[in-house]
Amino acid sequence: MSQVELTRISKEIIDHAEKAVVPEKALPRMVDDYFVQRLKEDEMHHAGVDPRLYEGLRNVVKAEVLPLYETYRLGTARTRERKQRRKIWQYVLGTVAFFQVLEMIVTRGRSIAPQVFIPTTILYTFLGFIIYTAAQYFDDLQLTRARHRLEKSLEGLERKAQTDADYDQRRELLDNDVLRGEALEILAQYESPEDFWRDYRLVREADPTVPAELRALNLPAFEKFLKFHVKGEYSEVARQHRFNRLFVEAHELFLSRDRANYALIHLKQCTKSS
Repeated sequence: MSQVELTRISKEIIDHAEKAVVPEKALPRMVDDYFVQRLKEDEMHHAGVDPRLYEGLRNVVKAEVLPLYETYRLGTARTRERKQRRKIWQYVLGTVAFFQVLEMIVTRGRSIAPQVFIPTTILYTFLGFIIYTAAQYFDDLQLTRARHRLEKSLEGLERKAQTDADYDQRRELLDNDVLRGEALEILAQYESPEDFWRDYRLVREADPTVPAELRALNLPAFEKFLKFHVKGEYSEVARQHRFNRLFVEAHELFLSRDRANYALIHLKQCTKSS
């Protein structure tokens, strides 16, 4: 399951809503149930499933697809209602009655003779069926065009979602590369892991977002890492992500320096602190 499946997923949800005649207020709940079911099914068939992808698609469907579908339903509501109310017998009887009355007026009653009335009734019955079929066809044509416009809009959403996904993936890769370089630059200024973790904890707890807070910490090793934090270029979530990545990168670098002892020494120190 990937972002490329957004259009197919949206069509499945819309088709289900159409067949089950789901009311507008129940649409968000239907979307939630759909993704829960899909997640369970994919977990049974695939070893690795990322719930974040399903959550992202669910949010996109609820935020982008449902408004489009609601607009489509409102735009086609009159056509649907008219198509459902239309009855073939009404068109047949109406056509026969209209033309027979008209013919009686024109012929001054001579058309009611059996030898004329029966053949013309059969003809007008067939004509009424043709009119009914044509009316149904034109309504179906309008609904098909509206559905086609909806699907075109869904394809546009798919392209946008794919572009956003590619951009986020590329940015994440670049951020990880930058963070790895920043971690190396910071750790090069520390002789021991203990000194680094002491300062890391101070920085993490302070989470400076203005230059004055950074100066108050007086930790030159972290100034470049925190440069864009205090400029307001990272949200709180982004700052925590960078701190978490630095945490992981630092452990990996310390492990590479002292594979035999670092993990045990770190765990003993954590145990003493607790």
